[in-house]
Amino acid sequence: MVGITDVLFNSILKDGAVTTDPMLALSYELDSSLEFGTFKLREGVQFHGGYGEMTAKDVEFSYNDANSVTNPESIHGQAGDFAPLIQSMEAVDDYTIKLNYRNYDSRGVLHRFSRFWQTAGIVSTKVFDEHGVEGMQDIYVGVGAYENDEWSQNGKVDGHAFADYWGTAVGQGPFTERAIILEVPEGASRRAMLETGEVQIAQVATKDYPGLSEKGFKAEKGGFHNTIRPISMVGNYWEANNALTGEAMERDRDTSLPWIGNPFEDGDYSETTASMVSSQKVREALAWAIDREALVENLLGGLGFINHQPYLSMNNPNYTDDWSWGTDFGKAKALLDDAGQGSGFEMDMWVGTGELGAEIGESVGAAWQEKLGIKVNLIKTAYSTYRPGLVARTNKTPGVFICGDENHSNFPYDWAHGFVVSSFSAGGYGVGQEIPYATKSYSLMSGEPDLAKREELAAEFYAQNRKWANCIGIFEEPLWPFSGPDVESWDQRPIANGNIGGVNNIRTVKLK
Repeated sequence: MVGITDVLFNSILKDGAVTTDPMLALSYELDSSLEFGTFKLREGVQFHGGYGEMTAKDVEFSYNDANSVTNPESIHGQAGDFAPLIQSMEAVDDYTIKLNYRNYDSRGVLHRFSRFWQTAGIVSTKVFDEHGVEGMQDIYVGVGAYENDEWSQNGKVDGHAFADYWGTAVGQGPFTERAIILEVPEGASRRAMLETGEVQIAQVATKDYPGLSEKGFKAEKGGFHNTIRPISMVGNYWEANNALTGEAMERDRDTSLPWIGNPFEDGDYSETTASMVSSQKVREALAWAIDREALVENLLGGLGFINHQPYLSMNNPNYTDDWSWGTDFGKAKALLDDAGQGSGFEMDMWVGTGELGAEIGESVGAAWQEKLGIKVNLIKTAYSTYRPGLVARTNKTPGVFICGDENHSNFPYDWAHGFVVSSFSAGGYGVGQEIPYATKSYSLMSGEPDLAKREELAAEFYAQNRKWANCIGIFEEPLWPFSGPDVESWDQRPIANGNIGGVNNIRTVKLK
């Protein structure tokens, strides 16, 4: 997304649906056996720094190095995501790469092989051969529109236009001499930088949208994306064996925390153990005790939509009201009484370092304390300190924004649900929960070629989350970066990855 390297496919909106657009790969053909597929690569793509032409060997290396199946030491962000999907990537010739499925996934190449979602950027095998694992970490060589000059953590990415970029010949830029991406945590500072012309594009707070629009700044909506903001009830590890390998898993199920259940406390798995019954009532009470309409109005300036299911927009035509909780503090208090928690309790909630997370935590926490007697301690630490416990499955602190990979309004309804809420993702990122119904949903949906059957399974997944309240939706926030008057045009593409606020395809930005 920062323009230093590219991926196999871009995304594009056609006839109201998001699909793939050729980038480094020109085509993909799935074999009828569903055991493998074949990518045909673009010829003549050059690496930065004189490292030569990209071939299938570079694509093979980029994925196999990232995948924890082919590289158990991988710390790539998608190491655990690739593991259940990809057995290996195999170079057939210089411009043909074979994807050997570990498990076929009905979500197709848009899901793990395009810029729409989370994939692998292509890097050079020659850099690895010359510098090794350690050396390569400081050498940013890609095939993107901009060649890296500086990359500092929590600072900036600075690159100059790459003279031999493959996209220039097909009208894909770059159209600026440099691209500089700055990390600026404070929303007010980002807005000020946009207003003064210090930057041309910025991710700004949703509540600032109206004021900026009135001043002539443009909301860029090509990302086709609202982010769903939820709370994950972390600590509910209800699976004994890894769904992918069958191996036994050691998990601490701390039932001293009222929202955590243990289905094994009486021996074999049971959803009727004391802690499973009481914790379900606690989680459901918390779900009922959120004034979503007020949060949309007060935190988003009325720009947004309420949400109940973190993995599905209420604007989706498949949504049913049966999957909603509503707001009912009396009902919530009665549920706590039934759970034996009528006098309230104390809990931590991770909200991160950003403004919106803190505002959600403060607003929800204040209501829970006033109406339910639950004191909420906000944990305002960096995600980098919270995430390791999610990966290790040791975290038991509920978190805002932590319901995982599917909290995006533009995710297709029939895509396989539940991966990061299940033991399929063990060894990689998860939402701090491993839930059997999520494992079942993902297992059946990912391998199901029939659309109608996938839709039936999706409905069952949402019904189960409504019953158990593992992930609780709050609202949808429009993710519209704003551009200033210096921007003449920008071919922003659909994207579900909100890491830099919907900013993507910056190679196409033209300035006046």
